[in-house]
Amino acid sequence: MIRVVHILNQFFAGIGGEEKAVIPVAIVDGAVGAARGLQAQLAERGQVVATVYFGDNYFHEHKDEATAAILAELEKLGPAVVVAGPAFNAGRYGLACVEICQTVSERLGLRCVTGMEPENPGVSVYRDYHNDKVFLLPTSETASGMARALTAMAPFACRLADGEEIGPAAREGYLPRGIRRLVRVDRTGADRAIDMLLAKVAGKPFTTEVPMEVWDKVEPAAPLADAAAANLAVICTGGVVPWGNPDGFKTYRNTFWRKYNFAELKTLEPGKWEAVHGGYNVAFMNQNPHYGMPLDALRALEADGKIGRGKLYPAYYVIPGNQGSPAVMRRVGQEISADLKKDGVDGVLLVAT
Repeated sequence: MIRVVHILNQFFAGIGGEEKAVIPVAIVDGAVGAARGLQAQLAERGQVVATVYFGDNYFHEHKDEATAAILAELEKLGPAVVVAGPAFNAGRYGLACVEICQTVSERLGLRCVTGMEPENPGVSVYRDYHNDKVFLLPTSETASGMARALTAMAPFACRLADGEEIGPAAREGYLPRGIRRLVRVDRTGADRAIDMLLAKVAGKPFTTEVPMEVWDKVEPAAPLADAAAANLAVICTGGVVPWGNPDGFKTYRNTFWRKYNFAELKTLEPGKWEAVHGGYNVAFMNQNPHYGMPLDALRALEADGKIGRGKLYPAYYVIPGNQGSPAVMRRVGQEISADLKKDGVDGVLLVAT
């Protein structure tokens, strides 16, 4: 019988909603919450030997501690395969599922399967990793598709545990990861390309062998009628944070944002602020944090009356943008926008790295 460990967040483990999002990693013998549905689908093929769960906020605020705790439990349990989710459209949960599967596969060599809605921010991170031990199955947007998702994930997990060779994404039903393998085919690339071109010209359906990512087209907002009278805020992606990096930003692939108050400050003093970023040499930014968060220039513009009559927002927003997943950055932008609108901000200065 295949030994399976199921990874869940606090909601799908049946612990609670947002009020329980701060709970640390915990483990229960056997199947609880959504894991009971997985066990029903495994039937006699496998056994959910334990359910590991955590609070959504706890995982992202204590990622190193959370992943270390999960790894320690998995080493003791010795599963043949790990199932995470399904997360549906829950962004924090989806990102956690992908990060856990990535770490588990790297450290323990285990194959993993997760599931979520294709627009979940976790999907983009999954594709960025190009990990041939991790598979992500598409699900519906909401938990109403739980039974359908587990019906697909359970037999897939069994195949992974059996060491079965999994074929291409288009044939097997998982979302592609950008991994290409050499295979022998009956027709040359030139012949296949001509067929695709003829089908495209004729308006017939065809499937490209080299899919291209389609980027969003963002229409610019209308200019501010009077910037001096507007309530302005500052957002930076250069990674300038209080010294010591209290919120634990990484140098790449960050999944959350923070804002830091500067209402009483005239300048950002070196030694009290630092840059956390893996895309450039941060030594110069640490010597002068204003390169990344130009508070000195903002105060000068305030003194000249060019900004600030409306009010300069008393905090700046930051996320180190190095290797940022487009889907994650889209979510981050939406969250920051909602926060800005709530506080009546009229416009934003976006500081380039």
